[in-house]
Amino acid sequence: MSIYIDSYSVKIEGEDHEAKGKVKPIVNKLNMSSKDGMNSKNFIDMVEQIGDSHDSHCAIHIDVTMKQHRY
Repeated sequence: MSIYIDSYSVKIEGEDHEAKGKVKPIVNKLNMSSKDGMNSKNFIDMVEQIGDSHDSHCAIHIDVTMKQHRY
């Protein structure tokens, strides 16, 4: 069984390599969200591809909100 994700948001933060100086500030490199849902297995595949393309696998944080069915 797989879970259907109704909406999602993906954000990648990283060092600003164009900044001058020794200390590179952390900036948003990617912001992506959608209210069009998808199957959780497809979502995991998409997140893996985004992580691979941005070399961002060191700290991953996930927030999940599940709403109970209203009768």
